[in-house]
Amino acid sequence: MRPSACLALFATTSSFVHAQSIESLITTAAQIAQAIKITLPNQSLVLVAQPYYWWQSGIVNNALFTYGFVTGDKQFEDLSKNTLYNQATAANDFMMPDATGNDDQAWWALSALTAAENGVAVPAGSPTFLSMAQNVFNEQKGRWDESTCGGGMKFKINAGDAGYDYKSSIANGLFFQLAARLAKITGDADTLSWAEKSYDWMTSTGLIDGEFNVYDGTDDSTECVDLNKNQWSYNVGAFLYGAAVMATQTGDAKWVDRTRGFLDAAQRNFVRDGALYEPICEGNGSCNNDQVSFKGILARWLGATAVVLPELKDTIAALMNGVSANVRSSWTPSLGPMQHFVALESVDAAVRANGGVAAAYGMIGGSKNVVKRSALKRSVAGRISW
Repeated sequence: MRPSACLALFATTSSFVHAQSIESLITTAAQIAQAIKITLPNQSLVLVAQPYYWWQSGIVNNALFTYGFVTGDKQFEDLSKNTLYNQATAANDFMMPDATGNDDQAWWALSALTAAENGVAVPAGSPTFLSMAQNVFNEQKGRWDESTCGGGMKFKINAGDAGYDYKSSIANGLFFQLAARLAKITGDADTLSWAEKSYDWMTSTGLIDGEFNVYDGTDDSTECVDLNKNQWSYNVGAFLYGAAVMATQTGDAKWVDRTRGFLDAAQRNFVRDGALYEPICEGNGSCNNDQVSFKGILARWLGATAVVLPELKDTIAALMNGVSANVRSSWTPSLGPMQHFVALESVDAAVRANGGVAAAYGMIGGSKNVVKRSALKRSVAGRISW
């Protein structure tokens, strides 16, 4: 992006006006992306070191893809692309040994879908990234469990695993978002109906309440009457962007209203002093290796929502300008991979929300159905014992 185009784009918050431009944000994003790569034990694969988890490698892989699409710097694209093929099974479905949960598998499917949405080249004779995401979605449709609670996705895949009796919001949120994004890229009506079905299930159980708070999950051994009301930032993020994608393809204003509701919930529950904040664990310093990454996932989907729903762009820009200023004031190259991940997603989101997008993330062919807002107005996902 030319400096002349970058420097004209400023946000309304004073921290952004004084300290940040699109150009400077992109410079910082480049530094953070390089710091992430340096932390990788194998420089040819985006697999983060233990004690971090395999699913977190999936989100970091997605982050490096997204960095390239946002900034135009594609130096990590082959690395991320090769990692997807390396982590795919013979069935091209990411059912690796560490894919014990539906969410574990879905994070990798979403990374593949990000590549597909943005036209990453597929090597001759290789499966497409879209087919990889579809394979995961089709498998997960088969795991939709109507034996209890009227439906929903279980947290764990295999009976007997801890968490198998738990229907988690992250497993259902990723399934919903995967369905919404696949429906948009393929135009498949059945896939779209699955997105509607999975969203409706979340509201019917109360896991999404009337104020768009997203609770962590519920115990299906008691027919989902007992809700775990812990709230984590990535849960609302999953539904925020999924709802935004539904808005762009259905033309139904209810999805804009829902997206706005999730945005309000994100600001209400996960922002403190201009920074993204994980209230359950951050205040007492107890965030574990899973939880430390959640804010970065919310940041990613805030930025993506600003792209697909321009009517929310200014609100998200004001939020992410403050967040990115906080990140930039505290980020150093010596941090760990998940801290780098959160920083990169936060800065990239500020770039997107302020219009500095090199490629419209998740916007194959542009948005043909952007709608106007109507005149209406104990956590398993957190790896705490349920």
